[in-house]
Amino acid sequence: MSRFNKSKRLFIPYEKALCLFLCCFFFWSCENDIYEKGENTLAIGDFNRAASYFSSVLDEEPLFMKARYGLALSYFGLAEEMEWRGENALPFWQKAYDEFRILERAKAINGYEKMYSTCLFYWARATLYVHPEASVLPVLDRSIALDSSNYFSFNLKGLSLQSVGQDSLAQQVFVYIIAKNPDFIAAYSNLGNLYWDRGDYENAWDIWSMGLQKDPNNSYLKTWTDRAQDSLTIKLLMESL
Repeated sequence: MSRFNKSKRLFIPYEKALCLFLCCFFFWSCENDIYEKGENTLAIGDFNRAASYFSSVLDEEPLFMKARYGLALSYFGLAEEMEWRGENALPFWQKAYDEFRILERAKAINGYEKMYSTCLFYWARATLYVHPEASVLPVLDRSIALDSSNYFSFNLKGLSLQSVGQDSLAQQVFVYIIAKNPDFIAAYSNLGNLYWDRGDYENAWDIWSMGLQKDPNNSYLKTWTDRAQDSLTIKLLMESL
């Protein structure tokens, strides 16, 4: 009888452990199945459903960082779709931004930095659209730190600096963009605008002409290059009188 009791005491913990293992395995299998569904729906652009799947995974396991990255990308996709429809996408850019910040703090996975940088640019742009007086420079600096080739963030930084009267710093940013990425046409437009606003028509013409050589069909650069040329011609005529 005593041996039977000892044996019984040995088997009860084993049965509990087996039951616990099977339960964990079941939940792990379900979790991975839901995560896989999230990946599949994300891949085909079904962002609402993907966000739902990734959220379900995170409800069970908040430290599953691949699911969190998937959720960030789902919100990113939803925000892009809203912008294409002309809707205010800031709430979803904020959701994506929040998920990326958690990924950054967790330091558990790599390879998300460029998308995070892009998200910060879109967040900053959407914020300025809704709140034109908002200060987004710290966010743009973080975007640039994450991806030094994100010239969209550099360009928006230059415009933001110009909007608060920091023309010299803005000029440095636009010149830097052109030096690093000569095919980034917006920098030519913006630097030329900065010179034009100062009354420096010669440098405005030079920069717009450079941009026009890169993009001969750009109607904005065509218009303003011609206008700068006319202004310079008038200036020379006035000086010759």
